[in-house]
Amino acid sequence: MSATGRGGGQQPGRLESLARQVQRFGPGPMLVRGALFFAALVAEVVAWPVEVTFASSGLVLVLAAAIPMLAPRTRLVSAFLLSVVIGWLVATSAYGESLAYWRLVIVAAGLYGVHTLAALAAVLPMDAIVSMDVLANWLLRAGIVVGLTVIVALFTLVVPAYLGGHRYLVASIFGLAAMIGLAGYLAALVRQR
Repeated sequence: MSATGRGGGQQPGRLESLARQVQRFGPGPMLVRGALFFAALVAEVVAWPVEVTFASSGLVLVLAAAIPMLAPRTRLVSAFLLSVVIGWLVATSAYGESLAYWRLVIVAAGLYGVHTLAALAAVLPMDAIVSMDVLANWLLRAGIVVGLTVIVALFTLVVPAYLGGHRYLVASIFGLAAMIGLAGYLAALVRQR
C-alpha cells in the first residue's frame, strides 16, 4: 500500500475531490436541500420548548436540522422526524406548554415538508438541471396536502361543538359514505383494466 491511499496509483486528495463535487452542484438540487433545511428548522423550533430552542442548546437543533439536508437517503431522516416528535412531547408534557392548534399545524406541516423534500432530494442528483416548474409543482402539491390537512383538522375541532350528542351518528354516516366512495372508486379502477 502506498502512502497516498489504497492501491498503488496516485489519487487526488479528498479536498480536491470535494471541491470538484461542490462545483458541480446545480441550483435546483441546492434549492430543494435549502427548503428541506428550512422545513426541518421550522419543525424543530416550533416543536421543542422555548427554553430549549433559544438557549445555547438551540445550536444542537440547528445542527440536527441539517441532517436531513446532508443525508436525505438515509434513516437519519426518520431519526430526525422522531426527534421532532420527542421535542413536541417534551414541550407539552415535561415543560407544560399549551397544546395550541397553530403550533400543531406548523409542526405537522414542517414534518410533512421534511418528508416530501427528503424524498425529492434523495432521488435528485446534485448536478441535475431541474426546471423551476417541476420544483414549483412539487411544492404546490405539498402545500395543497398541508392545506387540506389543516382544513380537515379544523373541521374535526369545530364541528363536534355544533353536533352535541349526535357526533357518533354523523361520524358513522361519514365513515359509511367514505367506504362506499372508496369501493366505487376501486370498482371503477378494476373495470378500466
